[in-house]
Amino acid sequence: GHLKIEFLLHLYRHMDTAGRWVVRISYLLGAMSALVMLGSLLVGVFYRYVLDASLAWSDEVATLAFIWTIFLFSSALVRDFGHVRVALLLDALPRLAAEVFERAIVILVLIFGYILLTTGWDYTEFTANRVSAAVRYPMWLQNAAIPVCGGLIIFHAVVLLLRPTWIRDMPEVNNG
Repeated sequence: GHLKIEFLLHLYRHMDTAGRWVVRISYLLGAMSALVMLGSLLVGVFYRYVLDASLAWSDEVATLAFIWTIFLFSSALVRDFGHVRVALLLDALPRLAAEVFERAIVILVLIFGYILLTTGWDYTEFTANRVSAAVRYPMWLQNAAIPVCGGLIIFHAVVLLLRPTWIRDMPEVNNG
């Protein structure tokens, strides 16, 4: 019994550390993707309205970057407890009931991540042989954001569920 608990605590600590690194990388890649999106849109607007010439590729690049930005940030928000919750209701509940609801919400988030992973994988496979109209990048590159996000959400949700202390005591929980 004692060794099993020690093993689970050790596992949780490593998963939590990995989760923090995954979030940092997700935020970094999401920010870089947002900059690509913004840059592509600005170049497109400049060409369209200043040079009176439109670019065929700028909207496609912006869309690709936008999709990855949204999905990377949304997966990271699970770890940082930025997902949808009714904090006012949870704050009114007794501590144990609030914790049960917090963990139930995390389970629902995990199920949502699973749905993103499985349906996103199927959709990515379905579009694997297609290319974008202007740039001709493979569409799986864009659609892979969905199952990647689902996998990251599952990982972060599992780490939260394995947390050996109250989820309600996390600093992230009380700032939203």
